[in-house]
Amino acid sequence: MFCALREICRKHDTRSGHIATMIGSLRSADVVCVTAHPEDPSRAVYLDPLHLEEYLELVGVQGIIGEDDKGELNIHLHVVLAGADSAPAAGHLADTGNNRIFATAEAVINGFKGAEFRRSPDKETVFVLFKVREGPREK
Repeated sequence: MFCALREICRKHDTRSGHIATMIGSLRSADVVCVTAHPEDPSRAVYLDPLHLEEYLELVGVQGIIGEDDKGELNIHLHVVLAGADSAPAAGHLADTGNNRIFATAEAVINGFKGAEFRRSPDKETVFVLFKVREGPREK
């Protein structure tokens, strides 16, 4: 899924924007959630990815498109999935190469002009976060 989204963004020269919604189906997914740090509960860490290997309904996805601190295209996606039992799984999709589209993934992507998202490590949380940086203004 991430490779396909990056290809679409490159094709349409979208370097900053958001994925307003996405629906479809997946054959597998890696979902990550946050939890309290085991040694310091005032801080957070990510759990290891939960790997789901089954047919999954892609109930909803939202995300941010930007660049990392090296200028590479970076996509951060949050998801709600459901398997055959209709039980939801939610979190963010880990960009592991294991989020494989089954039948389709239909996305609404909005590109931004005049501002850009840059993803870099945050000193306070230690997570890699997007920050908005003003870009050249359109006339």
